[in-house]
Amino acid sequence: MTAGRFARVLRKVFFTAVAVVSLLLGGIVCLMCQALAGRDAPTYRVEGHVTSHERGALPVGGDEEALSHTIGVDAGSGHYRVTAVGPGLDLPAGQPVALDISTADGSIAYLRAGGGVVDLRPGVVRPVLSIVAALLALGAVYFGAVRLNVYPPVATWLALALGAVLAPVAVFVRV
Repeated sequence: MTAGRFARVLRKVFFTAVAVVSLLLGGIVCLMCQALAGRDAPTYRVEGHVTSHERGALPVGGDEEALSHTIGVDAGSGHYRVTAVGPGLDLPAGQPVALDISTADGSIAYLRAGGGVVDLRPGVVRPVLSIVAALLALGAVYFGAVRLNVYPPVATWLALALGAVLAPVAVFVRV
């Protein structure tokens, strides 16, 4: 095998690897954007009352004394179970409550009881950090590929376009 042929094979393999890594990193960005969009999706309200209440020890973040509360809510459209850590769900049986259900995935976003509101949505820190890390990694991959002159800048833009077109597919396939 000559040095020129070896270099061509290495370029093809590296180009393919860059395209696959780009697709995966683009998929991560799309999934995290989807998680953030689902977190803030519109909700509809269901009213009901607490039917059961359970307390349990749930070690969270090294805190061995953290209590979790699980309540059962009987609403007109069905029965719901809600679990959270902290005193927000310390509700007696029979307490009237309102649940705000997400239209995106059917999860419970808020629980309203009395005058208080308990936010049950997932946090935003992990998805935002994942988006930033994936975009930094994507930039590093392309900077390295162009800097090493493995392939011309036109191929870089084609790979970026391919990743941008195929990344939403990864969201629905759940790569």
